[in-house]
Amino acid sequence: MRNNIIIFGYGTGISRALAYRFGREGYSVGLVARNAEKLKQAILELNVHNIEAYAFSSDLSDIENIPELIKKIKNQFGEIKNIHWNAFHEIEGNLLEANPLDLTKSFHIRISSYIATVQACLNDLKRNQGSILSTNGIFALDLVGVDLVAKEYSSLAIAAAAQYKTTNLLAHSLVDSDVYVSQVIVNGFVDGTPGSEDKAYTVHPETIAEQFWSLQQHKKETSVLCGKTIKVA
Repeated sequence: MRNNIIIFGYGTGISRALAYRFGREGYSVGLVARNAEKLKQAILELNVHNIEAYAFSSDLSDIENIPELIKKIKNQFGEIKNIHWNAFHEIEGNLLEANPLDLTKSFHIRISSYIATVQACLNDLKRNQGSILSTNGIFALDLVGVDLVAKEYSSLAIAAAAQYKTTNLLAHSLVDSDVYVSQVIVNGFVDGTPGSEDKAYTVHPETIAEQFWSLQQHKKETSVLCGKTIKVA
């Protein structure tokens, strides 16, 4: 049976590049996002490049629906061998002005839904010695230079930091199960995505996807930086 990877939170940036990168290596790809029409178009484009891909329209913030979503994915693939967590809720604004409810929304999708999805896929991942690959951003890091910029993206930064810790804890928790857990910390705006226009430095989605592929091949590092917008010692 072909290897596969399920991308939770599929969009036009990193996850799209990852689908093509893994697809070129013979992986079957599952795409999960809310917009069914956009998913349909994405599948057609991947199929043109001889990549086997399937769409699963779902709102990942609806945690109670995640077990049913995973059941549908398993009905298509048999077993889930690798997952990529790329779902997030991005909101700008500092802590003095942010709506506290936005903090809850951001945390909910990046942490609660993430954990619920890992739990639902865990038996398959263990049987296949699979991987959990997570997209995160530079605001996750607790550094003065980072915080000076991150203070204007408070909801995003707080949830990113929690996701960083969650991924590290998953890595420690699953080390004896031969399930590989890792994250790419994107240090910059992603080229071609909203918010990247006119920015001094961006990171190409293909560069990030290549970093994920390298992690998958070697299965050693738990966290790697990709990009150089903010100087990190």
